[in-house]
Amino acid sequence: MGGVVSQEARWRALIGPGRVPKQARQQALPGLASPNARAAAALLELSIATGVMSAYTTFLYVARPVFALVQAVGLLLGVQMQSWFQSGYWVCGLGFLVWQAAERGATGQSLGQRLLGIVTVDEDTGRPVGVARSLVRLGLHLVDVAPLFFGFIRPLVHVRRQTFADQVARTVVVEISVINQMAEVVK
Repeated sequence: MGGVVSQEARWRALIGPGRVPKQARQQALPGLASPNARAAAALLELSIATGVMSAYTTFLYVARPVFALVQAVGLLLGVQMQSWFQSGYWVCGLGFLVWQAAERGATGQSLGQRLLGIVTVDEDTGRPVGVARSLVRLGLHLVDVAPLFFGFIRPLVHVRRQTFADQVARTVVVEISVINQMAEVVK
């Protein structure tokens, strides 16, 4: 058997040595918001947005005689009002989410984050990121959703617990206690 090379030896010659032993995974930095708190805050905000959309639908149902009159007048004028009413449904829900993103940019916290005691801040300064960057971050969350919600799973393994949107927007989500400690140091 001296001249016969095993199949494993030929494979190793092609791909190189076996797997390098895993190094210990870095632990997340202390003070960062847990993925559970982040998810709960996001689900709370989405639930409220859904409630706003449902309230709009209920309003349309209750006031349907008035809206029927508006539609009749619209048809006389050659305007199709049904699409306006339907777009109002989405405007209400998305408007709430945009308002929360603007609030997060201005104060560092949206409603859900305020209830759960977490804050979104600039990773370099520790201050709120501003409305424009917060709205960009909200838009970038679409990228987090795209590949089977992979971007939202990423904080489980990332050392800074950042989603893709957080990394691009240069933000981190921390516990409010970290911000309070920073404020005490400044005093």
